[in-house]
Amino acid sequence: MKRRSMLKAFAVGSTSSAPLLSLLARSAMAAEQESKLKTIFLFHPNGAVPEIFFPKPGSKNLPAMTAPLQQHADDLLFLDGIGYAGRQNTHEGGTLKCLTGTGGPDIGPLNSIEVQLGKEDWQNREETGITMPSLQMGVGTQWGDGANKRVSFDNGRGLHSVDDPRIIYSQLFAGNAAGSGDGSNQQKIFSTILADLKRLQKNLGEVERERLELHADAMSVLDAKLNPQMPEMGESNNQCSQGPDVSPIGNVSQPALWATSRLETVSDLQQDLAVAALSCNFTRTMAFSYGVSVSPIIVPGTGTNDHDLSHQSPARHTTSKIWWMGEIAKLITKLKNTPDGDGSLFDNTIIVTVSDLGHGNKHNHYRIPMFLAGGKNAGLVTGRSLDFRPYGTPKIQGDQNKNDPSINHSDVLMTIAEKAGYKSAKLSTAVGRIENAWAGMESP
Repeated sequence: MKRRSMLKAFAVGSTSSAPLLSLLARSAMAAEQESKLKTIFLFHPNGAVPEIFFPKPGSKNLPAMTAPLQQHADDLLFLDGIGYAGRQNTHEGGTLKCLTGTGGPDIGPLNSIEVQLGKEDWQNREETGITMPSLQMGVGTQWGDGANKRVSFDNGRGLHSVDDPRIIYSQLFAGNAAGSGDGSNQQKIFSTILADLKRLQKNLGEVERERLELHADAMSVLDAKLNPQMPEMGESNNQCSQGPDVSPIGNVSQPALWATSRLETVSDLQQDLAVAALSCNFTRTMAFSYGVSVSPIIVPGTGTNDHDLSHQSPARHTTSKIWWMGEIAKLITKLKNTPDGDGSLFDNTIIVTVSDLGHGNKHNHYRIPMFLAGGKNAGLVTGRSLDFRPYGTPKIQGDQNKNDPSINHSDVLMTIAEKAGYKSAKLSTAVGRIENAWAGMESP
């Protein structure tokens, strides 16, 4: 049994059910891991006003609603003329469709795109090295407990988008959040590791050197984790064993995580955790939700909840939309600043935004406020804004726009899946791909 195989066995959990064992081999494997293309499916709530969301074709000057993203204009591809097929022109209908591509369970069990990609990764986890199939997280998703507000589904079961950084930290870093614990958990980990090493010793037989190297690798990582004041590993590896600092969130429940005064802190921490999850190869795909539809959340800089603003004037809706876009801009900056392979994590990640509505005030599923970002190493040509309406076909995008020509958003999601290297994803409403647009042309 080769040393790489043994380390990989630790990383994918095949030698023990203890979740922290996956971290022990990660440092030793880092240099050997091939850079994998990642995906982020990013939800923002309550639609937009298309005329002030999409730049004019051929222009990089972003209008009012997307102005906070101006610094990243060269790295974005705006796609106007995208629609959700099927009826249910409601907020809830849009959350149902945006990552599943379907209008309801009557045409089969719902499976969101990131869940499908995660399952393929998990089936090949000895190769991918991941420790969780996919991640569902977000900011201000408190009202997403009902299945009719969830965007992620696994065989018809709605998956909650977790908005508490402490819970996400626990999922990623095995419950040692912010230095918590009294030592008993660490002792259990040690016992489990030693038991595994003893079992390995029996199985390995003559390869004493390999066994000792594995032992040293595992224990050095554990020492660094249990004694962070004297780390013996690089900064990036330490990040993957300890994770980002989530202590700014505190240990109190008031004010609520969705309170206006805490939103920016929660968003910053959730972004750090999302970056760590992808950079450390815990997972390769995630759904990140900024809010949910029809929620009373009030973002900084406004005095009215996001849903009500979306049904008011374009100027009023802009006051909340620009905050969400500003947070997305911060996430893109963090991805750009994170090394990954021969480039940045941004280069190796494909991001797509979706929403529950097209025009927030018209309450339709036409001209969904969608753009792509990153994807450099998947050949995505950015710095453009495309209008697909001349190439679309009439479909039912909610009752109000049934005759408007559009390109089905499932075609976009399927293109992303395939460009990221996945083979098993399926969306029942997809009828084509956007290969031409991806490669730099104006047509889909």
